[in-house]
This record gives sequence, structure tokens and C-alpha cells, in this order.
Amino acid sequence: MQRKHDPRDWDRLFARRRRRGPLAVLTIAVIGGVLVLGLIGLTPFLIEQIEVSRVVANQTQIAIQTREARATAQQAATQSAIPTATATPTLTATPPPPTNTPEPIIGRAQVIQGGNIRSEPRIAQETVIGQVCVGDRVELLAERAIDGNNRWYRLRVIEISGNCVPQRVSVGTEGWVSATLLSQPER
Repeated sequence: MQRKHDPRDWDRLFARRRRRGPLAVLTIAVIGGVLVLGLIGLTPFLIEQIEVSRVVANQTQIAIQTREARATAQQAATQSAIPTATATPTLTATPPPPTNTPEPIIGRAQVIQGGNIRSEPRIAQETVIGQVCVGDRVELLAERAIDGNNRWYRLRVIEISGNCVPQRVSVGTEGWVSATLLSQPER
């Protein structure tokens, strides 16, 4: 004979309700509090990471724009340097090419804080040529004071140290750098 099912059996079988004691409630409250405090503590870290990623993306875009501008300028210089063929050769004496007299050097210095090297002594995104890195050696070609206290040096990179950033300039690059990035000039 088969057993009869009473609808109340479902409640009895599936409604396992336990009473939790004060220790279980306290444990749940402590774990919940630790989780909330952990989330609150992570918030400044997460905000900082977002800002760092934004700055890195901006610097990457500047580097890409600088690289593209250099490539365009180099391509234009290459195309303008290609001689055009003439139908009849002429026999004229060409003067010797002018000798490049190097600019007088007013001193040497070392980069003590990495930063931008610029085409002009002013802070603007369109003036950025690339980056100088800590330890790079430079020759100082000119000095200019802007707004009284802000000194800028026109310089030439003569030695690079290590590989600090992809946007770094090569040896021989000339441009303007704030004096705050350089050691005291060796005159």
C-alpha cells in the first residue's frame, strides 16, 4: 500500500529554519563590517589607478603624435632633398658646402628630473619634442629667463642613460628645457 502525501509534509521537509544564536549574529555582523570597510579603503586606491591610467594614456597619445610629426617632417625633408633631373647638364662650379660652425657652449649639465624637451621655452602641448630622462648629459647652448624667475636652457643632448621612456629623444636632439630639470651648470 502506497503512502498518502500530506501537503504539510512539504513544509516540514523543505522549511528548515534554524534559530541563530547571538554568536552567529555577531559573526555575520563582523564579517559584513570588514567587507564594507575593505571596500571603503579600496576606493582611494581605485581612484588613483584610474588617474594613473588616464595620465599614461595621455602621454602615450602625445608620444604617438610626436612620432607621427617627426615621421612627416622627415618624409618632407627626404622628398625635398631628392634632386630633380635636368635635361642638359651644366658645368658650373659649385661652392663648397658651408661648414656648420657649432654654437658656442655656455656649459654642461645633467638631467636630474625627467621631463619634456620643447621646441620653444614655453609650456604647451604643441611644443613637446620628446622626453629627457634622469642621468642624460646635455650641452647648454643658450639661457633665457621667462617671467622673471623661470629659467629655460636651450640644449643639445650629448649622452643618454638607459632606456627610461619610449618618447625619449636621441643624442644630438636640440630643444628647450626648464632649469628645474637640470643640475647646476658646469661652466
